[in-house]
Amino acid sequence: MINLLPQNEKQKLFAMKRERLTIILGIIFLVFLVCLSLILLAIKFYVLAETDFQKSLLSQARKENQTEEFSNLNNVVKRYNVILGQLSSDYEELYFSQVLKIIADIPIPSGLNFKDAVLTRGDSDSVQVVVSGICDTRDNLLAYKNSIEADSQIKNPIFSEESWISPKNVNFSLTFEIDKNAK
Repeated sequence: MINLLPQNEKQKLFAMKRERLTIILGIIFLVFLVCLSLILLAIKFYVLAETDFQKSLLSQARKENQTEEFSNLNNVVKRYNVILGQLSSDYEELYFSQVLKIIADIPIPSGLNFKDAVLTRGDSDSVQVVVSGICDTRDNLLAYKNSIEADSQIKNPIFSEESWISPKNVNFSLTFEIDKNAK
């Protein structure tokens, strides 16, 4: 095809073509911006709806948790947390395993059996131990008493008076202290 148009007409056509291309690209860009704003608006409404839903769930949970039963349960949990904290510090400071090892290292005569042992905190550096049990004879209990008194880690061993009444099948109770710093 031969282009017989004068140069001015060719430039006008080229300018019109450029103008149309610019308008088309501008319209495409505007459509893109409108679609993007609609998508962002939809996301905004979705997020707002979700936050409102979560706020309503939170307010409902708060209302349920403000009942008298829940507050009582909350107080009980707080009280037990305080008690557990104290127990934890007691176990950390008392070194119960060392105390039990000291008690286990004392020679025990045959026929002597423990029924109960209670370890409690004495003053800041000691553990008070209460042991009860049964012994077949008073002589074996006396041998155990001598073993306890011979141990330098045990302080103030005291047998109950009932421990010495019967000569056979003796129920005894013993109280003593162990210094946690003693080795």
